[in-house]
Formats: sequence, C-alpha cells, structure tokens
Amino acid sequence: MINKISIFVLFFQLSHCPFACGQNNAPQTAPPEPQRIFKVTEDTAKSKTRSKEIDLKQTSEEMSFYIRMPKSWTPEKAAERKKKGQKSVRALLMIFSHHWNDEQLFNTLTKAGWFSYLLKFADENDLAVGVSPNFGGYNKGISGDEMTPTEYKESSKIFSERFLGWERGLRRMINYYNLPSKNIMAYGISGGAQQLHRVAMRRPEYFAGIHIHVNSSYDIPSPQASKVLWLVTTGECEYGYPAACRFYEKMVEYRYRVIFRAEPNLGHENSPETTRLSLEFFKYLLTFVPDETDPNWKPPPVDQFYMMQHPIYVGDYLNHVVYPLEKASQNIEPEHMVPLPTRPIAEKWGTIMK
Repeated sequence: MINKISIFVLFFQLSHCPFACGQNNAPQTAPPEPQRIFKVTEDTAKSKTRSKEIDLKQTSEEMSFYIRMPKSWTPEKAAERKKKGQKSVRALLMIFSHHWNDEQLFNTLTKAGWFSYLLKFADENDLAVGVSPNFGGYNKGISGDEMTPTEYKESSKIFSERFLGWERGLRRMINYYNLPSKNIMAYGISGGAQQLHRVAMRRPEYFAGIHIHVNSSYDIPSPQASKVLWLVTTGECEYGYPAACRFYEKMVEYRYRVIFRAEPNLGHENSPETTRLSLEFFKYLLTFVPDETDPNWKPPPVDQFYMMQHPIYVGDYLNHVVYPLEKASQNIEPEHMVPLPTRPIAEKWGTIMK
C-alpha cells in the first residue's frame, strides 16, 4: 500500500496559509483559538499482527494529529521566522491522548479540556501543543516484566508496527508546520502514558523530558532512554502501583534521571497535587530547552540532569515526605529515595521536613 497524507486546516482561510510570504498586510494579531488549531491526517496500514489480549484501539487506517499554536503565533510571524531559518515556535509540547476520536482529540486542545494548565503554560512561553491519538498496540493490564520472553517479543512487535505509522504522522506534522523536532516535552495520562513511555523507549532522541501518569502497566526500561528526564506519577490505589514501583527501581538501575511520586489514596485518576507537580516539572525542564526562535539563545551553565545528580532535596516515596540532602541518608531508605532538583518541585512533591 502507498502511504498518503492529507493535511487540512480547521476553521482557517486558505489565504492565511502559515507559510504564505508577503501575501497579507493585515496587522499581526493572534487569531482566535479555533483558528490556531490544525489537523494532520496520516494514512497508515493496519498492523498485520492481531492478539485479543492487546488493546489495538485503531478502527480505521487514518491517524489524526492536532496542533495548537500559541497566542503569540500569527501566520505572518511564522512565515518570517521560516525565511530566517528559525522554527515557528520556541518549542513543542506533546500531549499523548488516551482517545482516538477526532472530537475528543480536538477538545484536548481547548481551554475547556482537561489540560488547561498545559495550554496556559504553552501560551505564556510560545509553545505549540500537539496531541496524538492512542493507537494502542499494548497490553494495558500486564507489564513487560510479567510476560514470558516470547510474550514480550510478540507484544513489542505489535507496538513497534503501529508506532511506525504514528512516527510518520509526527514527522509530517513537524515538517509542515516548521516545528522543533528535538527537545520535545511530553505528557501522557492513562492510555496516553502507556503510549508515551513506550515511544520514549524507542525514540528517546525526540524528547527533552516526559511526564507519565497512572499507566497501569509498564514496558521494560531501555538503557538508551536514560537520556530523557522523567516524571513518573501514580496512585497507591491504582491497579498498576506495584508495577510502577518495579519500573522505578529498574530505571534507577539503568541510571535514569527520574522523579517518582505515588500519591496516597489515589486510584486511576488525576489530582490537583499531580497537576501542580507536573506544571513545576515542565517549568524546570523548559529552562534547558533551546529557544528555536532565538539564534542568540544560550544554555544554562549546567544541564537538566546536573540538579538530579546533585539534588538539594530528596523525597521518600513510601512516606511522602521530603528532606534536605544532608538529612536524607539519616531518614530515608536508599531504595525509596527520589531526587528533587529544586525547592519548588520539592514543595509540590510532598511535605518538607526541617
């Protein structure tokens, strides 16, 4: 089958193509929100492999991506930046959805959606926000370390087949809208987190850092994904909590830089505490993400991993308290330690003990 792509714009006049140069002399006023949301559709063949245990999700051969430009974006500004060899926005923030339906994907990028805190953060920092569908291909109730080698190999094969179609769609969206293709920040919840962490295992070069929440099941960490900064959150009442703890232990073994938090009395749901920590995580991460619109941008004197290797606070994920580094070894068992790179992150993570 020949892969085809159709790209179209929602609620947007063709005369305002984001890359039309010199064709519009109107003032550079940010379009209303619906006119800053675009859709990319990737035609992709169905997976050749089938298994009743695998959540396949996909019901057609089309995979839809949506992209929301920040308030600072205008077609004229995007065209001017492209002429200068710059990207349309400072950076890209991806939301990995647990939905497949177009309407639900679109609603993810509106202020009325679940992710309003991320949209506000994006508008404040000149970030495009993309959302991709949950293409399935994983077992949502069994983690990789609970499978036999044969079962794990088959499961990985199914996901990888479907992942390649997703990757083509992502690349086309990035190329068409002149978006940054590296140092992507990403968030996933539930099935979206299932998908995101598996993608990051296979293509860590895309990401600067990711936040995954209430996965329920987890892949086996790959050594190469240690180059990504991770925030892994779950609830102690969530079905996958034991798997999350094992996942964290394996990540530490592979020298991942990861912040892990398990919230008391939380099941398979979000919480205000998780949202606040998520926002603080992305604020920290953005400090180290290159500004793709500023040729004079200079990185901080240390990278995002330095403060994880030399944290000023350490959390105890079993008892949900935080200690200054100098008191951590006296109060926290080594296997329960979580590095916390800044005070704002420590404050959102748990109670700081004096």
